[in-house]
Amino acid sequence: MVLGLLTTSLLSIVCFIVAVVKGFTMHGSVAVSQHIMWGFSATFLVTLAQSMTMFYFIGTGKQVKDLVANQPSGNEFVRRTKVFKAKVFPPALWAMLFTMATMIIGGGVHTRASWTPPWLHLTLAVVSLYYNVVAFWRDGKYMIEHNMLMEELERTLSK
Repeated sequence: MVLGLLTTSLLSIVCFIVAVVKGFTMHGSVAVSQHIMWGFSATFLVTLAQSMTMFYFIGTGKQVKDLVANQPSGNEFVRRTKVFKAKVFPPALWAMLFTMATMIIGGGVHTRASWTPPWLHLTLAVVSLYYNVVAFWRDGKYMIEHNMLMEELERTLSK
């Protein structure tokens, strides 16, 4: 599960970078359609990867809570899972929101709507890419720490 989530997150960043490159090298309708396709793919993958990562931490946090319900040291394990969520959720949420906003504003730029200047689309893309990289880094870091917590919990429960 962890490997799948991290792979999807990394793939979304790759799609995002390709979309940005295609955006800077657009010449003709084929290039525009490729930019839109890569941008749509990046938006889909970011939303999928980050929302599923959030559900992963919610589900595994609940699992830990259930496992340690009758343990004297259980509150420490639950507290640690809450720390993981507190570190992972903000950049994951911002990555999704900024990426979706980039896609929406990009549609306005493509249709030449007067309220959507190209610089806004580019600014949102840069901010989105930043939050996607931060989210990927934190996802990986705290998934590893969560696996270590689960091994420690397993040792504690098997005593």
